[in-house]
Amino acid sequence: MSDQVRGRGPLLAGKLVRPAAPAVLVERLRLLDLLDAAADVPVTVVAAAAGWGKSTLLSSWASTTTTLASTAWVSFDRADDEPSRFWTYVATALRTVVPTASAGALAALAVPQVDPLDAAVPELLNALAGLTDRHALVLDDLHELGARQIHEGLELFLDYLPVGFRVLVASRGEPPLPVARLRARGRLVELGPDDLRFTRGEASTLIAGVTQAAPPTGLDDIVAATQGWAVGLVLEALSLRDRRGRDGAARRSGVHHAVDYLLSEVLAGQSVDRRTFLLQSAALARMSGSLCDWVLERDGSVEHLRDLDRAGLFTTVVDEDEEWYQYHPLFRAALLQKLSDPERVVQLQRRASDWYAAQGFVEEAVRALLESGDRAGAARLLSASAAEFLRVGSVGTYLQLGEQLGEEMAARSPALALSLAWAAGSTGRLHRVPRYLELADAGPDGESTPGFVSLRGAAAALRSVYGADGDPDAPVTYAREAVALEIDRTLPGWVVARVALGGALLARGDTVEALGPLEEAWGSPATALLPAVSRLEIAGLLAWALAQPAGDWPDTDLDPQQQARLRNLLTTTSAEAQATEGALGDAAAPGVGLLHAAGGQLHLVSGRPGPALTELRRAGDLVAVHAHPALVSLVLATLAVVEVAHGDKRTARGAIERARAALADGPVVPVASARLEAAEARAGRSAADGAQRVLGEQLTDRELSVLRALRGPLTQREIGRELHLSVNTVKGYTKSLYRKLDVVSRSEAVAVGRELNLC
Repeated sequence: MSDQVRGRGPLLAGKLVRPAAPAVLVERLRLLDLLDAAADVPVTVVAAAAGWGKSTLLSSWASTTTTLASTAWVSFDRADDEPSRFWTYVATALRTVVPTASAGALAALAVPQVDPLDAAVPELLNALAGLTDRHALVLDDLHELGARQIHEGLELFLDYLPVGFRVLVASRGEPPLPVARLRARGRLVELGPDDLRFTRGEASTLIAGVTQAAPPTGLDDIVAATQGWAVGLVLEALSLRDRRGRDGAARRSGVHHAVDYLLSEVLAGQSVDRRTFLLQSAALARMSGSLCDWVLERDGSVEHLRDLDRAGLFTTVVDEDEEWYQYHPLFRAALLQKLSDPERVVQLQRRASDWYAAQGFVEEAVRALLESGDRAGAARLLSASAAEFLRVGSVGTYLQLGEQLGEEMAARSPALALSLAWAAGSTGRLHRVPRYLELADAGPDGESTPGFVSLRGAAAALRSVYGADGDPDAPVTYAREAVALEIDRTLPGWVVARVALGGALLARGDTVEALGPLEEAWGSPATALLPAVSRLEIAGLLAWALAQPAGDWPDTDLDPQQQARLRNLLTTTSAEAQATEGALGDAAAPGVGLLHAAGGQLHLVSGRPGPALTELRRAGDLVAVHAHPALVSLVLATLAVVEVAHGDKRTARGAIERARAALADGPVVPVASARLEAAEARAGRSAADGAQRVLGEQLTDRELSVLRALRGPLTQREIGRELHLSVNTVKGYTKSLYRKLDVVSRSEAVAVGRELNLC
């Protein structure tokens, strides 16, 4: 059923394969020529309602075009409406085009704390930019995806497509992308219903192919009534064929263009056994022989599925190796309408859930229960399966399923609400964490959560990390509560509580006090059982605490004993940290960012300024991907001081501005603000270096919007709200903007933008 990617959850292999040609394929040369003629246009959108032949056209083009070296394909459904899952499919599809980059992107996507736009998407874009041949990516059924983060990320991806790479989108309506902007810049080709409408000649070929007979005399009436709609033509042809089979003549009683009526004609031509199979199997979103045998309590289902596919009855193979199938959405909807027995549909879907659960397909089991309307059953299964979703790296999918349940179900189960709060926090949906924690508090007593002594202890730890709401003292208060409650050293909760306390104290600047809980957590046997990134994250926090001087920053040395402990810790973790960073790239940031920073500090006090600068620059890049805002600021302030010592005040000022931007997104932390002021005193203040600039690469419309927003006092998060973008998307455009303007800071970007009359 699936393709396992670097420990992630199951991907349906059929979604990554170009759909097979229908039993009767009409070669639509006029449309194929249109697509070929747009070889130099990066984006193509084919938008029309269901049944207009969008997928068939793109599949036919991909299999025949000579303008490309290869075409990657992804077909989406509602289950893919989650950013990490979306990009996992895209990266997997691109494996044949950019194998190394896809492997790196997929590894990065397995770290839920890191937004795809921070690591996976840049990895793919950088690799695609190095291609010399022409390639394409087809995104089919994009209308199934409604998540704003997906559309934002895709917009950014399209903005930076390299020359020679095309993306073709099939959707039932205009996709939520900057279509007008792409159109105005000549980067878009569009095909709609008027283009996809079958001509009389194409309709004649289609109907003759299905009926295996000469076109009917009423062909013009059929084309007029269906308005050239592909599905309507096929249904009409099937109706003609089946009536001929029953009474030996092509008899017509008028043109039928309503799907349900035409479907009645098609069903009437099937045997009783096949008709029953069609109607009842329509309850299933996907079908295999063994699933249908179990659900329908029969034998021989696989032969039915093969026969339906061969007969062209709107059945598509979605996994050829393991023989999984699905019906065309219109066909399935009409079949369900004909079944007209809601209780039977629910019964079949619940049986499907039991089969999926027995096979270990937990996500599919939950989705089957949701489709059946059994939200309570879905909530119970989801609550019990949090560890499984974490194991396969599908935390975003876990949250997506929980959101589908609604708050009412989360309110009934504190354990489920708590799991959803954790999933929301670890995937960056911080605005959802407080609400789920409220639901956990308000729920009935008596529930526990795996790995913790008490649900209250788990909630307190989560509040410390994700839900302190801007109060600099609240994280420490919540963490102390968690430590007091989590007293079983054998449980992961014991480690989590102490890491929460140590991290909160570090972020507040209480370095000496943070050492105790962090050393306890690092020395716990339970820590050895954690995933590598989580284990290294604990080591990084401890290393940063050990790397902090006791006197006035930044001119004091480290205590010799503390220095020895730090050196030992870095030596102990070096091999695993290098391996993790090598596998994950920037997505290793949660685990290795602070290790690099602490290593830089150790080099500095040991009289090795060159290696110190290398480590701190890498640390500055990584903590920007993932770290507490106060820790980001502290690391960047240290980097700025070292840059000044190396004579590069301009780069130092860039680091200081990045540090200030980080602090703007978090609570007030006096020690971080004080260190920034000290760093700034050494670097001085300057908007630009005075060099004459020439814009070598045109800014995109989005980059110009961001540049103009940078002129004011808004933080990046506030700019995102103004532009209806996430903060990570704003960061992505800002990084590209800085590269094009050859600047290192916000003030420089604005100054150069004014010099070039861009803002």
